Amino acid sequence: MLLYGAPGVKKSWLVQGMAYTLATGDEWLGFRVEQARTLLVNFEISAVSYHWRLRDMSGAYTLPPQMLFESSPNTLYLEIRENFNRFMEDIRPIAPEVVILDCLQGCYGSDENSTQEMSVFLGHMAELKAEFHCSLVIVHHSNKNLFVGSSMDRSRGTTKLPGWVDTVVYMVKQPSGTVQLQFSKTRQSRRELRNMNINFHDYIWEVGGNNAVRTGE
Repeated sequence: MLLYGAPGVKKSWLVQGMAYTLATGDEWLGFRVEQARTLLVNFEISAVSYHWRLRDMSGAYTLPPQMLFESSPNTLYLEIRENFNRFMEDIRPIAPEVVILDCLQGCYGSDENSTQEMSVFLGHMAELKAEFHCSLVIVHHSNKNLFVGSSMDRSRGTTKLPGWVDTVVYMVKQPSGTVQLQFSKTRQSRRELRNMNINFHDYIWEVGGNNAVRTGE
């Protein structure tokens, strides 16, 4: 999955809530969830700040042991083979079933517009997925071109990244104060999902507004 949006739209809070529900096996935004050992990798804020954020959110969940892990390596460009190998060594004891990378600019230091350089990064991500048989969520920023019509094309940089994933989700604030998730179909998609409005309250994300949601599988 590629999840992207403008700064301040609460992308990190969304994937943190996703991580907790994956670890607990609870329903997430109307989707059925299969419990999975989940690794949150924070490249964006300090380890201390991230710890406090997760601690505050943890009160809303009953977390089983050894199901949710967190790492804050600061900046670590994973398209560089040496860095990627070290990262893999660090997470092998966890054997995660879901890996969330938050966000791309902290784990990718090459030209975002270069298809060739992005392909190196995605090759390493394919190795990660193959070794652990895991799912991967990448958090990214949107571009500043407000005239781009398709949510599929609003992610920053080369289209190689949204073309590689199964699911593209654009996260955008609404005038009503809610946040909308806009799902885009890719070549890899197995189904189409309708957009949904969501609210963040007491560290829990809930479906809000009139948009229906289709149950996942």
